[in-house]
Amino acid sequence: MSEAQAAPPLQWRLQAGSPLCFRQLDDQFLVFNAASGDTHLLSASGHELLQFLNEQDARPWSAQALAQALLGESEQDEDLCLSLERSLHYFEQLGLLEPVLR
Repeated sequence: MSEAQAAPPLQWRLQAGSPLCFRQLDDQFLVFNAASGDTHLLSASGHELLQFLNEQDARPWSAQALAQALLGESEQDEDLCLSLERSLHYFEQLGLLEPVLR
């Protein structure tokens, strides 16, 4: 696929209709997905990511924009963005996030 035909980057938002509730448990966090009834154990960074998206009123975010918003990274660190992309895909598998093509 040429650059002109490259797919637009994925953006992410909370799964529609899935309000999340958070509780801290020592240095980790629990997140309860009211739509599925599932509870997940999160690291502090996972909690920060989901809490941020939870406060965005379903606005979709790219991994690069999330890195900048959460970490103040003005220059894009490729390793950081790849790690963030993996986390976003993982949260999608858990049914917490959904990808949005823009």
